[in-house]
Amino acid sequence: MSSSPASRLWDPAVGIRFAPRQDAVVYPVLDLSRVYSTGTTHGQSEPSLIDEEPLGSSPRLNLSGAPGPSDGIDFDSEAESVESGQSTIEVPVTSLEYNISPELFKKAKNAKEGSPESFWSYTMYRGPIVDGVEKRVKVHYCKTKHSTEKACQYFLNEKVIGFDLEWEADATADQGPKRNVSLIQIASPSRIGLFHVAQFPARDVMVAPSFKKLMEDPGVTKAGVAIRNDATRLSKFLKIESRGLFELSHLYRLVKYSSIGMPRMVNKKLVPLARQVEEYLGLPLFKGQDVRSSKWSKSLNMSQILYSASDAYVGLQLYYALEKEREALDPCPPRPFHAELDLPIRLSYNVTAPNLPSATEVTDSEAADGDTAVLEGSPAALVKRGDVVAGDTTGSSTKRRVKKPKLFTTSTASNDSRVAAAENWVIQYRASKTEVIATPAQLRSYRIWHENPNLDPGAIAKILRDPPLHTTTVAGYILKSITSESLPYDRARLQTQVFSVVSKPRLESLGYKDLYEAAKEDGSSHTPNDLNENAPSL
Repeated sequence: MSSSPASRLWDPAVGIRFAPRQDAVVYPVLDLSRVYSTGTTHGQSEPSLIDEEPLGSSPRLNLSGAPGPSDGIDFDSEAESVESGQSTIEVPVTSLEYNISPELFKKAKNAKEGSPESFWSYTMYRGPIVDGVEKRVKVHYCKTKHSTEKACQYFLNEKVIGFDLEWEADATADQGPKRNVSLIQIASPSRIGLFHVAQFPARDVMVAPSFKKLMEDPGVTKAGVAIRNDATRLSKFLKIESRGLFELSHLYRLVKYSSIGMPRMVNKKLVPLARQVEEYLGLPLFKGQDVRSSKWSKSLNMSQILYSASDAYVGLQLYYALEKEREALDPCPPRPFHAELDLPIRLSYNVTAPNLPSATEVTDSEAADGDTAVLEGSPAALVKRGDVVAGDTTGSSTKRRVKKPKLFTTSTASNDSRVAAAENWVIQYRASKTEVIATPAQLRSYRIWHENPNLDPGAIAKILRDPPLHTTTVAGYILKSITSESLPYDRARLQTQVFSVVSKPRLESLGYKDLYEAAKEDGSSHTPNDLNENAPSL
């Protein structure tokens, strides 16, 4: 009796199989034409160029049952589509040459939740078109020091790279580097390096010179989450003293909470990578425990390659996505320092002003209460720039004079009569209240929107600043003002102009569900007295 190829127990590529081949994969399909295995066995010579060696040349990488190079990502045709009344999907775009494919992004957004096709993956990114072909991200899977050294040459001129480590979950300190630093992952916009230290031959030195040079160069920023923990492992087991470490959690907190006027939340507590990715790259990050807890000292299977490559690449893309958000803030706060410097996160003055005492003096003890994020640097220099000095690493309790805040920063659009009228209203509004939660910038955006029915958040973003603010930033300012100050709004305009640029799940996660529901009720205007006044903005 004949059987289908998928159910046969004999496969010439692997011998006897004890279960039929499964068509489903646990992660989006990997394009194998962009993965380069550079491991060798005894008696083999390595290729002169890493890119010339085909993936199948490594006997340690079992490719049986893996999709071929021509296979693409298979999206579920029955996946639920985005509701017509929901916001438009914003494709995350950065200043890098490599950005996520809009088509693949939208297909992932429409895929069934939790399906392999719904997760973020480096395979979705596309680069410039060369000879009519769109470039894709390449992966170098290296299992010797020699091949690692060659691959590192591609990364030496980068200013920012993604960085991550994998190790055996049950490894102990006395078991050495192969179990404690099993796999090193780095990423540039166009390439990903997987350096499988655990697979290095016994005769090999564990550290490639160029990799050590790269990690110890403070001029190369290495972006990741809990990155100092990874650097500690490199130091302990490979004697690499990493510099230029950038903790993405610091930038995430600075961007998110500066934009909504909550400086007390700007601190150095770590934020899960998955949360950051979903908020700023728009797709969930794969969290399958079967891959995360797998044996990283063994030769990698395709799920592990895809997972580990994506973990390094997402750090790089997230860095640039957060930087874009930071630069769009008005005023723009300084970028956080490299993590190994142990310097506090700096805040822009007019974001912290609502949480500061009304006097122009701030003591260190007040800063320690958590109302402000700590600032660092020369006090004189910070005051000159208009920053508030809200902390001191010396632990002294001396008082320092700081400049009073300006309500609004200078803008190329400051001569616009609509902006001027809104700013005058903000001054009067703040003077009439004993406590104001919304920042001046948030109130200004709200007032312009409320008084000018023909202006939506996108138009307001353009008249407030050149280059313009992000549309979602202005929408967040409007929502924050309405909820925190119980200000009136037009239901129809809120639905069509403000909620239309923010996804419903994000609105709910940020505390605007009540406002969203209230805006759908009958009537033309409403004052949300019954809403949560502490609801955060975007």
